[in-house]
Amino acid sequence: MKRLLALLILTASPALAASDPWPAAPVLTRLLVLPSGKADGQRLISGLGLTEAQVRELRRLAASEGAAGEAGRRVIGRQEAARLNAKITAMNAEKDRKVRVLLGGKYPAFRSWVRTWWGGEVQKAARP
Repeated sequence: MKRLLALLILTASPALAASDPWPAAPVLTRLLVLPSGKADGQRLISGLGLTEAQVRELRRLAASEGAAGEAGRRVIGRQEAARLNAKITAMNAEKDRKVRVLLGGKYPAFRSWVRTWWGGEVQKAARP
């Protein structure tokens, strides 16, 4: 099921996902929830000068990223997969809208930071 979910998410735009993971990939979870992303998350917070309230809200939004993954575990057929894709697309759009409002003028810097960070992650993963 995890492979199916990854396939559903990545087939939407593989080239775009490789260069800009937002909002389809669980960026907030990786940066603000997972222990492996703690240092990168701190660099994001410091680099953008985020307030405690903004960080709290971003962490709360990270939970919605997890909800999409949980929903994928219950997919049984193609019709359900298509409905799930539509739901995930809507959830991602709403997450992006909320982050845009939350960060205001810092949103473009957030997007730029994420693209740069993601590029580094992709390069690390490609190394033998």
